[in-house]
Amino acid sequence: MIKLMFRAVFLLGSCLSILVMPATARPLTGVQEIKLNVSPLGHYSKQCGLTREAFERALLGAIPEGDIRLSNSSSYWLHARVTTVIFEEINCVSNVEVTLYANTRYYNPATQQELSGRVELWRGGGLYSSVSNSHQVQVNSALRKQGRKLYDAWRKDQP
Repeated sequence: MIKLMFRAVFLLGSCLSILVMPATARPLTGVQEIKLNVSPLGHYSKQCGLTREAFERALLGAIPEGDIRLSNSSSYWLHARVTTVIFEEINCVSNVEVTLYANTRYYNPATQQELSGRVELWRGGGLYSSVSNSHQVQVNSALRKQGRKLYDAWRKDQP
């Protein structure tokens, strides 16, 4: 009888702890607005036909309208950086990096001050190579793919 009561109390306690425990927030939970920041392009990127405007369209075009909005005042910012080199005069190689950051404030008990900093929430990218006359298309495709990966991760993290 005591074992049965113990099991009942244990089971009831387990059920209550599940109901009382807060849900764990995922990194992209609550992100509704982002700022977009595309790093300036270097000489070789421009020689390979890359443009910042095309990067913006490619990244944002992968995110369905209304889910994540573009805002100039968001504490979340999406940073895109493309670094390009050219070899054998016509071959372009670009490293594409896309990172979502959050600006945040925190209290440092050691200094007893409130500080600000940034936290990396999500990162994607890759290395892409092609001849210069089709490089913009390939890099835009890569940026769209990264935008879709970000959106998929974002969707999984929403309640």
